[in-house]
Amino acid sequence: MTDKIKIENIEEQEPVKKSALRVIIHSFFVVPFLIAIFAVIVFLMVKVLTVEPNTAQDYLEHVKIGGTTKRWQGAFELSKILSNPKMVPKDERFVQEMISTFEYSVHERNPLIRSYLALAMGRTGDERYISTLINALQDKDYSIVASCAHSLGLIRSSDGFVALQNMTDHEDAQVRLQSIISLGNYRKIEAEDIFVSALADQEVNIRWDAAVALAKIKNNRGSMILLDLLDRNYLDSFPNIDPLEQDQAMLVAIQVIPNIIDAEFESMLRNLRDNDRSMKVREAARRALNK
Repeated sequence: MTDKIKIENIEEQEPVKKSALRVIIHSFFVVPFLIAIFAVIVFLMVKVLTVEPNTAQDYLEHVKIGGTTKRWQGAFELSKILSNPKMVPKDERFVQEMISTFEYSVHERNPLIRSYLALAMGRTGDERYISTLINALQDKDYSIVASCAHSLGLIRSSDGFVALQNMTDHEDAQVRLQSIISLGNYRKIEAEDIFVSALADQEVNIRWDAAVALAKIKNNRGSMILLDLLDRNYLDSFPNIDPLEQDQAMLVAIQVIPNIIDAEFESMLRNLRDNDRSMKVREAARRALNK
């Protein structure tokens, strides 16, 4: 009888011990762990809400004093951020720092730094960079020359127009291409003869952009080339052009076609509007027909 009572007492104590153990674990492990997680979440939220994004000046400092990798990445980010007009510093000090950094970058081993700085200057649209970009057209690295030509077309100053005209017969195809594209941005009849000559360039990209540039000034000498650019079968013959690049080439052509549209173009645009695989191309064709 006594043994039975002892067994019953032990059985009654076991749940009490288990319950106490749960309380200890919960108090000393679970609750502190949850509090720590909550504290980390609060800290991260505060940090995200209070952190300030890098400015153009910050990225310029990365180019000036950063390591090799950080310098070209800083120049790249600078070229991106300055494409937003709201992020472009207007003060003379920043402009002079940009120019001096670009000029000093001639000593850089990595040409990307100088190329991205050239693009950054062009994307500001600020004519204070014109003389610097024109001087850099004599750079020995043609990738940098091409970037400067591209930037001159973004700023579109009269001095830049004259300088670009002298680059359209450059020995490097990429420099010629960027010069034709940039001259096309001016939409000036004075470059008409240059565009017509470029229709016979050995590089197909240059012929395409010369036709686009001519259409911008309402000259239909490049009509056959533009019709080719609207033909998927023709574009498929260039295996190095992926579907997205095909779409982009077609969109560029469609954009300028209303300047020189005729019956043949209308027929092609209707076909694209109704049947093309890309919704962007179909919509662009619809808008062109409405014009």
